[in-house]
Amino acid sequence: MIKIINESFDLENEFKRLTSSENGAYSFFLGTVRSDISSSNKNIKGIFLECYEELAYTQLNNIRNKALKKWKLSECLIIHRIGKLNLGEKIVLIITSSSHRTDSIKACEFVIDSLKIDVAFWKFHLLDNGEKEMVRQKNKDREKILNWREVIN
Repeated sequence: MIKIINESFDLENEFKRLTSSENGAYSFFLGTVRSDISSSNKNIKGIFLECYEELAYTQLNNIRNKALKKWKLSECLIIHRIGKLNLGEKIVLIITSSSHRTDSIKACEFVIDSLKIDVAFWKFHLLDNGEKEMVRQKNKDREKILNWREVIN
C-alpha cells in the first residue's frame, strides 16, 4: 500500500492494518521534522514538501515492487506526507513485514534509501526569518543507493 497525503497519520492504526499471524517480524521507519540549522546557517522552523504525485506514485510502486520481489515480505507500506509540516510532525512511514527479521529489516532500509533519491519529492526548509530554502540531496544518500543497486539488480 502506498499513500501520499497532506494530513497526519496514526502509526498504531497503520500497523494494525498489516498485522497477521503469518508475520514474525515488522520493521518500521518513521521520519519526523527535526530542529536543525539550514545550509545558510538559519534556524529551521518546519519543512514544506511537494511532489509530482502521478510520477511519485509510479516511482514508489517500483521501489515497493523491488522490495517485495527481493525479500520475502508479506507487505510493504509507504506513507509520505506533503505540504507544510512543523517541528516534530511525522513525514514518512515505512513498514515492512515478513516471517523473519532479516528480510523485513533489509527491505525497510532499502525502501527509505531509495525513496530519498529516486522519488519526485522536493523538500524545502521553512526558516525562522520567513524564507524558504530548497534541500539538496546528500552525497551519502546517493552513495547508499548505488550500493543497493548492486543488491537489487
